[in-house]
Amino acid sequence: MHALAALAVLIASEAGVPPAPAPLVVALSSAPAGGARAAAATRPLVGAPYVLSALGEGIGPDADPRFRLDAFDCLGFLETAIALGSSRSLDEAIRALDDVRYQDGAPALGARNHEVQAQWLPANLAKGWIVELTRPLAGARAMAVPIEFTPERWRALRAAGRAIDGLSPEREPVGRFELWAVPPEELAAVGPLIPDGTAIVVVREDDPGRCTRISHVGLVVAGPSGERSVRHATAWPRDGTGRVVEEPLAVFAERQRRSKPGWPLVGFALFGLPDASARLAALAAADPT
Repeated sequence: MHALAALAVLIASEAGVPPAPAPLVVALSSAPAGGARAAAATRPLVGAPYVLSALGEGIGPDADPRFRLDAFDCLGFLETAIALGSSRSLDEAIRALDDVRYQDGAPALGARNHEVQAQWLPANLAKGWIVELTRPLAGARAMAVPIEFTPERWRALRAAGRAIDGLSPEREPVGRFELWAVPPEELAAVGPLIPDGTAIVVVREDDPGRCTRISHVGLVVAGPSGERSVRHATAWPRDGTGRVVEEPLAVFAERQRRSKPGWPLVGFALFGLPDASARLAALAAADPT
């Protein structure tokens, strides 16, 4: 039996809602909304298996579940953490996750926020699921890391077979998209300032032959003595068994520096998880079901 199942009493809130570990359900009702709740609710998920593209639309070309707690890839784990962070139940988390993942909350492969820097981050900043923290925390240490997409770049990526699956030419983002990152050598100084339950985004050199400069994401969590760790779904932990792991921030940073020698690491962008319960209430009010 998987450690996650052995650890917890399984609870289901209603038909169609996947079972959840009891500590996760308790966290939804007891931890403060936002990053602290996301950190508490995802703690029982450490050890869950890594599955690439674990989330889908439940039907259609990607029929994987829209919401699950038994397997994750890196972005799906972070998206689930964000959804749990402002939810009081699994039913609310399902609604929140759709809003985090899709342009207008309507589940469809073509409507996903596919590219992180140009689509996922701007959409979730605008909706209030995340807030930019790099500059407030890092100050002068922060640096701008833009990416520019042109129609020509997307055409070349499609011709090379390196475009994003499910992203139609009509929805390919065009323009300059900027985020702020902490250089690797400055992360240790900024680390103690990072709040519990902060999204961390790994940024690499811009390569015109790639469709993104984001290679990985995770959730920074604070330990009992104030130490910072990163909880993330990885295909390549030290023992080779892909799963959700938690490791010290410095170990995570070094792993990212070494993991892709042909694609140099530039820095780490930080995004807070605020209390977005007002957004969730508005979504519920707009949905008659």
